[in-house]
Amino acid sequence: MGSIGSAGFELFQAQNAFFQLVGPYINGYAFGDTDRLVKVVERVQKDGRRIPDLQTIYPGVTFKSKSDWESANSDLANGISKPISMLEEKKDDIRRQRIQQGIEEKFSKLTSKEIISR
Repeated sequence: MGSIGSAGFELFQAQNAFFQLVGPYINGYAFGDTDRLVKVVERVQKDGRRIPDLQTIYPGVTFKSKSDWESANSDLANGISKPISMLEEKKDDIRRQRIQQGIEEKFSKLTSKEIISR
């Protein structure tokens, strides 16, 4: 990954900062409708089975050997089934916790839930 100034380090730190800043808002809205969230995660799983050319997208960044990409990507896509199952099984618990923590009230006023298709 490198250290300060190297692309890998800087990208990783930018990702962490992004998650810290917007994570509570994204999760606040996303988990308000677990049935819809399951559909979104299933779409991510399906779309994620295609491997983009990461070396073209991120020139100069070192990746695993291209020969390892297919199996790693397949493992990742298959692993998404566990969170999908958890969302389906614990949807009532998630809603109850959101209500108790005030998250439901704060984020329940979203008027548009549509995701633009490609």
